[in-house]
Amino acid sequence: MGCDGQAVLLEIPEQPVVERTREEGGKAKLKPINRDQTMLANICVDELIGADHKARAIWELAGRLNLSRFQEPLKTREGAAGRAAWDPRLLVSIWVYAYSEGVSSAREIERWMEWEPGLQWLSGLDKVNHHTLSDFRVEQREALDELFVQMLSLLQSQAVLSLERVMHDGTKIRAQAGADTFRREKKLREHLEEARQWVASMGDPEAEAGPRERRQAARERAARERGERLEQALQEWEVLAAEARSAEERATVRVSETEPEARRMKHGDNAIVPSYNAQITTEAKNKIIVGAHLSQCSSDARSLLPAMEEVEKNLGQNPKQVVVDGGFTNRDNIVACAEKAIELIGSLPDPVERSAAAMKSVGIDPAFAPHQFRILEAGQRLECPQGCMLKYVRQSRKNGDRYQQYQARGEDCQACQYQPRCCPRKAEQGRTVSIRLEEQADVAAFRKKMKQAEQQAIYKQRGPVAEFPNAWIKDKLGVRKFRVRGLWKAGTELVWACLTYNIMQWLRLSRPQPMAA
Repeated sequence: MGCDGQAVLLEIPEQPVVERTREEGGKAKLKPINRDQTMLANICVDELIGADHKARAIWELAGRLNLSRFQEPLKTREGAAGRAAWDPRLLVSIWVYAYSEGVSSAREIERWMEWEPGLQWLSGLDKVNHHTLSDFRVEQREALDELFVQMLSLLQSQAVLSLERVMHDGTKIRAQAGADTFRREKKLREHLEEARQWVASMGDPEAEAGPRERRQAARERAARERGERLEQALQEWEVLAAEARSAEERATVRVSETEPEARRMKHGDNAIVPSYNAQITTEAKNKIIVGAHLSQCSSDARSLLPAMEEVEKNLGQNPKQVVVDGGFTNRDNIVACAEKAIELIGSLPDPVERSAAAMKSVGIDPAFAPHQFRILEAGQRLECPQGCMLKYVRQSRKNGDRYQQYQARGEDCQACQYQPRCCPRKAEQGRTVSIRLEEQADVAAFRKKMKQAEQQAIYKQRGPVAEFPNAWIKDKLGVRKFRVRGLWKAGTELVWACLTYNIMQWLRLSRPQPMAA
């Protein structure tokens, strides 16, 4: 810094490079690196991984399970001509190991097999083609389901699995379809007609004359597959349109052209993207997944019974108790679980809070929710928070609850200064208010039960158990987006993920001894 406060750049003279003489020690002798060479190396495959490596345990476990179902589609047989097929034990081990490492791409696994020690040990330095891996993952769902059940039986025999209490939860997993592939009926029909015309043109004799090149054959196959997907998309549209409650809602129905079975769902980050709803049931003792299936519905309300049926199919019995969150707690599930002798523990929203939330969803200020109105004259009139009178109209029942309905005069609502907050829609018809007089007995009994300290303590255990496998599958195994398309194939990938999760829990709980060399 100079005297005037400004920075001064000091020039430092360059120092002459002085080479040390031999007497002074000379230059340092460094070993050169030669990358322009080919080398033959002796590799002991068994020493690629340690004795306690998880690849050894996965291979041992695969050998203990019955994989004969995977061999049934194989056409090659000993003593007959034909190339030998890959051992299902190896393919199962590769997929489980790859998922445990967060790799779910068949092409990526093929690349990893060139250098990753665990995969090199499993395959004996051989490499499995990604087509073989991909086909094996999705084409043998029945055998995979059987393998999943075998794994549960093994865990049950080792007393690490219990059906005394299970926790159930759903999590959204993204589909392969893009958000921009969803179309309305008109576009679907137009694109389907174009695809049919294109496929029909391929049947022209002149187009088929001469040798067909592989590229042209691939184009024709892609066109036929596109036509099949569009036909399926139109069928899915008709199913969704039939469920629409109004003509306006029917007009907004859209279906993906590339993955018709995918549905747009809202995720935790508020993104609305094509997805499936993975329903996973976890036992509370050691957090083992005892059932899993995919749903096309973003709501969890109707998924509990299919989940309990999945558990019964896998283990031959129902759980004694199931704990769920508010998305699953409704009268249908309360009654159905009681019929199956399953004790349901769940969060049931307070009627006042639920009413306020319902009003807010349709644009009504919670200050003007039904519970804010006063019943007068032995139920013949209803007074709104601003003193306006609503007359009695009728009684009705909905889902077993008994309601009494009242309606205000249209001129009263239009003249009210609070009309935008109380009656934002069709004010000229007057506000209609439903007051619940009687709740179903089974729901009222359930609500009373859930106020007990013991039930509340059990419910508090739900989050750490039910949400643990969801987080593990997404974060550890990397299944945030399915690699395959369609409900069946995506469901198959979910089973692979859950099988891998259970095997990792088996490794944690059982700690098997390393195999002898």
